[in-house]
Amino acid sequence: NEHTKTNTKQKHTHTSSSATMAIGLVHLFESGLLLFNAAAILNERRFLRKYSLDSAVAGENLGVKNQVATFLHATRTFMRYPLVVTNILVILYEMTFG
Repeated sequence: NEHTKTNTKQKHTHTSSSATMAIGLVHLFESGLLLFNAAAILNERRFLRKYSLDSAVAGENLGVKNQVATFLHATRTFMRYPLVVTNILVILYEMTFG
């Protein structure tokens, strides 16, 4: 009887740690989504121009600053609608599964 209780406790410990890992992956995904949202709403005139990130130059090997400017421009331009859809899906997920 004691042996059965010990095995049951070990099984519960294992399943709760795997559930914690799944929750951690969802939160990691949500964190990345929040970062993409933040990059998408940066204002070119008020924020990006201050750091010379408001325009990207086409070409190769132009430096890290130009790569960041290109990434921010692409995020604002091409990721707008996929971000809206992804945000809606995450909101529905959170409302359903809490």
